[in-house]
Amino acid sequence: MLTRRHVRFVSAAVAVLAAVALVAPPARAIDARAEAGAKDALKKAASDFASGDFATAAARLDKAASTCGAKACSRTTTALVQRDLGAMQFRSGDKDAAANSFAAALKIQPDLEFPGKYSEADVRAAWDHAKEATAAAAPVEQPSGDFTHTPAPEQKVGTPLPVYVEYPGDGAPPAHVVVKYKGAGMSDWGHVDLERTEDGWGALIPCGDVTRGTIRYWIQGTDKAGEPIASSGDPKHPFTVAIKPTIAGEAPHLPDKPAPKKCTGGGDGESGEAGAGGEGGAGGEGAAGSGGKHGGHDGYARIWVGASLAIDLLSMPSGQDVCKLTSAGEPTTPSELYCTNPDGSDFPLRSGPMQNSELAQGHAGQIGGGLQVGDVRAMLSGDYAINANLLVGGRLGYVANTYPGQAASKDGRAASFAFHLEARATYILGENALARTGFLPMGFAGFGLAEFDGHSSTNVTLSNVAGQQPVNVWRTDGPFFLLLGGGARYQFSRQVAFTGALRFNIAVGNGALVTFGPEIGVAYGF
Repeated sequence: MLTRRHVRFVSAAVAVLAAVALVAPPARAIDARAEAGAKDALKKAASDFASGDFATAAARLDKAASTCGAKACSRTTTALVQRDLGAMQFRSGDKDAAANSFAAALKIQPDLEFPGKYSEADVRAAWDHAKEATAAAAPVEQPSGDFTHTPAPEQKVGTPLPVYVEYPGDGAPPAHVVVKYKGAGMSDWGHVDLERTEDGWGALIPCGDVTRGTIRYWIQGTDKAGEPIASSGDPKHPFTVAIKPTIAGEAPHLPDKPAPKKCTGGGDGESGEAGAGGEGGAGGEGAAGSGGKHGGHDGYARIWVGASLAIDLLSMPSGQDVCKLTSAGEPTTPSELYCTNPDGSDFPLRSGPMQNSELAQGHAGQIGGGLQVGDVRAMLSGDYAINANLLVGGRLGYVANTYPGQAASKDGRAASFAFHLEARATYILGENALARTGFLPMGFAGFGLAEFDGHSSTNVTLSNVAGQQPVNVWRTDGPFFLLLGGGARYQFSRQVAFTGALRFNIAVGNGALVTFGPEIGVAYGF
């Protein structure tokens, strides 16, 4: 049985629901046909763009934009249509229309990114300008949380971004504080450990990730066990800072520290110069947290250790009677070739002239020459980054497939050891290279101690033995060598890199033996 009290409660609930229904906006109704047509137009416009037919692409997208209107398509699809329409209009020469389309896209979806397939320098600059204008016009609502933090209003491209926080909580402060960030164009969140100061924690987001656009970040504190106990912001509600070619106000800096300088070649194509209003290195001299996750002082690892594998190729000469020795027991060939039996022992024997004298003329080893596989080198590496482009270090390893005999070593024409010792300098091309990810070209040079050799197989005939017997014919030199090489370095992150290169070696000791071949390696930085 309903009491008067129940009746009043139900009546009030009905009144509230009615008011919400009148005030709340109606759900966005998406027209399935318009949505599908817009997505199809986006795909076809991409094909038109690839073939250089910008006018057709613009016409398709303009029609799709009209069909979508304000509500017929999803917000994301409508924004994509406007963005790509702007790209086609820009390529067609109508830059004013492109600016309007870019602004319309960003008004719908402010965090929209620009696609790489359309991202040539001039149209990308127009997009960035529209994005900056949109961001400047929109009120910035920064998150709150357990930490006290005021984000910088803006920062210059390629300049480390200071982050400083304090913890006003009543309980025990976090044992560890980290800033997790994502720069424009980054697909994954990076992180930097904040270092403890007298009143809070501070660090610099590396300059390599401070690229034009907007950088987003949030802050997390953990206890000694690594359990989160405090935070400000989160991946869906981060702090945001506009990253621009130039800034109007004071350059951001950590408390009692100078503003960090822009890294050399800071990432926007400009030459490296100091950031406005400050001294100190690209990380600020003595600034807290300058290396963070990636080590070093400029957002890149200083010490790199790794392993590599190299295969040598060399040219074997052609020759007749290459195993025949002089009366003094030395090779008769100009290239000073040495022969061995399949078991690795010297051929002919050096203990007496008998075996050499029994080699049949014209059947004492014949080779046709050509390119042969030589030694295989397995090496451990260690390098130190002098700066973000130059590494110096060395390689120590084992050499396989080497000359197995004794004669060449006794004659001083081969190294008598199977280890590889090398000093090397490596230069990586690209602005602030070690602070970036992706492919970058590189070159290197060095010198060291090692054996270099290769061999061909043939048959010889001894007058006192029926039939032929197999031998290996070796070309060898060492123990000193010089090397030059070039290739590419792919950095998966600022701590893990893969290298692939072509190296050229010149072995010297008793002449000069040139070898070349591929070298691949992996390295870890800290």
